[in-house]
Amino acid sequence: MKNAIFLPDYNMILIRYNEIWLKSSKVKMRMLNTLMKNIKNMLTHAKIPFHKYQLSKDTSRIFFFFKNQDIPKAVTVLKKVVGIYSFSPALRTSSSMKNISEKSVHVARQIINKGDNFALNIKRSGNHDYSSKDVAMEVGKDIVENFKSSGFDLRVNLSNPDKTIFVEIREDFSYVFTDVFKSDWGGLPIETSKKIAVMDVGRPGDLLAGFLLLRRGSTIFPILFDMMEEDADFYKWKTNWSVVNNFTPFSTLSLWRVKFKKALKFIKDCVAERNVCGACRMLRFATIASVLNMEEEKSLNDVRALTDGFDLNKSPPCPDQIDLLSLSLSPFFSERPIFTPNIGLDEETIKTYILKINKNMHELDYCPLKPQNQEFNPDALEEFRISSDFNSCVQELMRNVEKIFIK
Repeated sequence: MKNAIFLPDYNMILIRYNEIWLKSSKVKMRMLNTLMKNIKNMLTHAKIPFHKYQLSKDTSRIFFFFKNQDIPKAVTVLKKVVGIYSFSPALRTSSSMKNISEKSVHVARQIINKGDNFALNIKRSGNHDYSSKDVAMEVGKDIVENFKSSGFDLRVNLSNPDKTIFVEIREDFSYVFTDVFKSDWGGLPIETSKKIAVMDVGRPGDLLAGFLLLRRGSTIFPILFDMMEEDADFYKWKTNWSVVNNFTPFSTLSLWRVKFKKALKFIKDCVAERNVCGACRMLRFATIASVLNMEEEKSLNDVRALTDGFDLNKSPPCPDQIDLLSLSLSPFFSERPIFTPNIGLDEETIKTYILKINKNMHELDYCPLKPQNQEFNPDALEEFRISSDFNSCVQELMRNVEKIFIK
């Protein structure tokens, strides 16, 4: 947005999407309606007023109409809307050649300085008595002649212009603008019917795994296993998730906090030190299954999957092999599938994604045990699972589950 141009005549934003086009007509319309509703909600939460919104006749564009002074704030919000590909603040006029030319000349007079060259970028959809090439030639000629009358020998440069004027012609209307903003993430619109629980022990990758599923259109329910020593650390953790909520159309994000520090001591007392990581994972799977089945939390009962944020980059403290093998423990407690979106990402990509979410995300010292020389021993873990102490520990953890709202 550093060099963005917000002209005083702009009164709307033209919004584009991409992945939704790949869906069937029925699914596409469902997702477009969801996307428009999500945009509306996010603008409302940010207290940015708009007059109306509508879909173009060919369903390829979404239009939101604003007062001019609210457009820069709306741009900041729209960059975070999952499901948007790009958008442009614009000036709307009719699709007549005369009006397109007049508005394009008007915009050119405001953005082109002496010594600049320029280009026109024309797109057209629908039935008209002219082609895109006709528009480019006619409008380009009118702009050059208008500047010539002011003693300015304006030149066209199609390969590397100083300024570009865009014109999109769609059925009865045309849209003139100077900037195309890309959204931060693209993806598919978030739908409330797609519910996924996010298992988070404090690793950066756990939050990222949830975010990447959010980007695929899922509503997420973070379940935080708090192993940390200080409440200040949990505040940082909660702050990280509040950043994620800025990308959702919901006014509130619900977190479930499981106080897990005592459970770590229990694990250490019950299994050999080399089996601690597998036992920890098993106890977390059992607890998640219980949390998702809580009668008082109806919103969780139809969660269909969960995420795990591990990767294969030898990130401490849990060894990659143990993380990978211990996924096999999940079916003992739930039939829900586990998504591992980070598994194919290298360490640098994970860091880049987290910084893209927010440059000020807090790092957490999340595991006080940091066990060494771990192995995966199915027999030892099965013995741990069927022990009465295991069920007692799960029940104790459930008594201390805390629901937290982030607004």
